[in-house]
Amino acid sequence: MNVAIYCGSSFGNDKIYEEQTKVLAQKLALKKLNIVYGGSLQGLMGIVSNESLKCNNSVTGVITFDLINKELENKNLTKIYRVNNMDERKAKMEELSDAFIAIPGGYGTFDEIFDVITAAQIGYHKKPCAFFNINGYYDKLLDFLRNCVNEGFIKKEYVDMLIVSDNIDEIIEKILNYNAPKDKWQN
Repeated sequence: MNVAIYCGSSFGNDKIYEEQTKVLAQKLALKKLNIVYGGSLQGLMGIVSNESLKCNNSVTGVITFDLINKELENKNLTKIYRVNNMDERKAKMEELSDAFIAIPGGYGTFDEIFDVITAAQIGYHKKPCAFFNINGYYDKLLDFLRNCVNEGFIKKEYVDMLIVSDNIDEIIEKILNYNAPKDKWQN
């Protein structure tokens, strides 16, 4: 099974993000869940890829040609795909992955995870989407999503389908036992 990890090319302001990203990589390796990620050496992306490789896990990177030098492509990966733009990057990562986990990051991370969440809601795939909520990073986002439900713009089942935890063992267990809801147009 391949798991896409969406995360920042920064480290964040608290060491807990680096520490928990290492734990994530170690736990996925123990379960033989391979990594697909953005191909960079920078920030949490570098942590998740290098820690996974230390654990002898397979790591596939997908990076755009223009980011190879900006984000510093990790040359030690099991496999690397170089693509033309961010849309191709997201599509390739989705194609290669059986599940998706967002850990702390910025706009790119949000774009990537919301792209696959939207595809799941519409029924383009039945793959689990998770938030590794390190240090409560996603708490306010989840409050916002619940507000979207209250205001009638997202159905509750499409917020409930998200796997959210600060415990990576719980996330892995829920990914392995995931049952997708009906897509938006079947309800």
